[in-house]
Formats: sequence, structure tokens, C-alpha cells
Amino acid sequence: MKISDIGEFGFIDAVKDNTIFRPQSVVVGIGDDGAVYKTTAGMEQIAVIDTMVEGSHFIIGKTASWYDVGYKAVASNLSDIAAMGGVPTHLVLSTAIRPDMDMADLTEMYDGMKAICRKYGVNILGGDTVLSKGSLVITVAAFGEVEAGKAICRSGAKAGDVVAVSHCVGDSSGGLDVLLHGAEGYKRLTQAHKLPVPQIELGRLLVAHHCHSLNDISDGLASESNEIAKASGVVLVLDRARIPVSPELQQWAAAQHTDCWHYVFNGGEDYELIFTMAPRDFDALQQEYPDVTAIGTVEAGKGCVYLQHDGQQTLLPPSGWNHFRNEGEHTIGYNDARRT
Repeated sequence: MKISDIGEFGFIDAVKDNTIFRPQSVVVGIGDDGAVYKTTAGMEQIAVIDTMVEGSHFIIGKTASWYDVGYKAVASNLSDIAAMGGVPTHLVLSTAIRPDMDMADLTEMYDGMKAICRKYGVNILGGDTVLSKGSLVITVAAFGEVEAGKAICRSGAKAGDVVAVSHCVGDSSGGLDVLLHGAEGYKRLTQAHKLPVPQIELGRLLVAHHCHSLNDISDGLASESNEIAKASGVVLVLDRARIPVSPELQQWAAAQHTDCWHYVFNGGEDYELIFTMAPRDFDALQQEYPDVTAIGTVEAGKGCVYLQHDGQQTLLPPSGWNHFRNEGEHTIGYNDARRT
């Protein structure tokens, strides 16, 4: 059955069940002109939005299933809320759909959305469905909340801070490469790309442990570290030897005769967190949440990042993923300009 066979309202009826996972905060859900929800006393609200386009962000049957697309469209937004230290609460979505799309595929996509929303207690409050004459486009706007005055921004890094990351970096980019090559195995990498885990638990712990600045790694470690440095007006010095890289990513890079650091610094879509905090607070955090690694320090300076390796420091430019980079310009690597 095609979506054109049942129309917009038939489609809404087909997917509207099992969309409310935290009913106590919902007054009016799907089916009216707007949704109505309750906020929590003493909490400030967070709003984020992200769009995925077929052919640009995913290739069905090669890099993702329809379930993966639905899951990841939500996961990327929840990661942004985690990167503010918040708790995700609700989302609304807009889909531009080709009329020849099978209902089974669309239902599978919504199953992916509902699965991650169920896991994190996020309500799907409604949205909009329109016709697309080209690729499928899905836009998710998500909402969350954080204690008043506690949202963690990119701009709070302080000289003397530790720079740290969660888990391993570069797996998602490596996984995309595996999928594009049609290679067998490398399950850790492909799962990291298709079904990323938003770091909500860690984001909440970072609020409790007085984190100074925070960013999620959506466009590569080089880009995200530079965003913190620029927003905070400081210098980040990263020690390459301390950056956690999974054995599977190293194995894939070796098989491709590629430097694994290409994936780490310029790949993106890991949705891990990079953050800065006082050394004593980091030690306390690590006792409670061991899957974080100190990879550098913050110094006074003008908003840039240096990479320390083999006894030298070289400038690390923000050369991660950029949607509007000219085709052929997306080079991978880091600058050889040495620090003086």
C-alpha cells in the first residue's frame, strides 16, 4: 500500500498510537491544532531542531534501514538536549513524503522513532505531513528541561580545566565508511553509525558535577573542540595519545590503509560528549561514571585548539563536517602549523 492510497489523515491515523510515554505532562496530544503540555516547576525549557534528507544523510539499503532513520532522527535531537545537561520531554515532527512510498516503510520509520522515545520517556505530540516531489525529508523539533540556571553552554570553559570526552570517538564515521564499502563485520562501528546513543545520563551527571562547558560530537572532534574554544575565548590543548579510539576503528583504518585520526577529528555523528571542568570535579565524576577520559587542558588564549603529538603542538582547525562545503573540498586531516 502506498501513502497516496490512504492520504495524509489516513497516514496520521496509522501512526498515532503509542506516542505518549510520559502522560502526566501531556494535556492535549496528537489530533488537534496544537499540542498542550505541562512544564515542571523550577525547570527551564530547552528547544532543539534537526533535519535529515534522504540521499544526503542516509541511503536506504546501504547506510540505513527505515527503522534506523526514524531512530537516528530522534537520537540526534536528544543528543543536543544532553549537550545542555537537560532531560528530553517532548517532540514534534514534520515529514515531507513521496506519494509512491510504501506504508510499510513509513511505519517502520515511525517504529524507530517510537522505540527511542519509549526508551527515554519522550512524548510525540504531533507534527505535519506534506508531499515531497523528491527525497524524503524528516525534521524533528525536540524539547527538554534543565534546572533553572543550570544549562551547560559551550561558552563556560576556564583556564585550568580538564578537557574530556565520553566513550570512544570516531566509531560512527568509521561505521559509515564500512557501510559505504559494503564490508562484512565491524558491528561496533556500524551500530554506532546507525543507532547512536544520546548521552543523556552523562549530561545530567555533568550538571551535578559542575561542568563548565559542554558540546556533543556531531561534526567531529576538531569542529566541536574549536566551538568550545571560540565560544569560551580560551585555548584547548588536546593530547592525541590520550584520545580514546576503539580497537575496531583502528582495525578498519588499518585495513583501508587510512589514518584512524581522520575519522576521529573530522568524521562526526558520534553523539558522544566533549566537556571541560575543574580537575577535582572531573575526578569525582570519573568515580561515578568511569567511561570518560581526560584528553587535554584549557589555557588562556584567543579561541583555538592545539593538538599535542610527538612532543610538538600543531594547530587543529575546525575541519569537521560542513553541509555547505563545496563538493571536493571536504578534506580530512589537520593543519601542520606548529605552536610557537
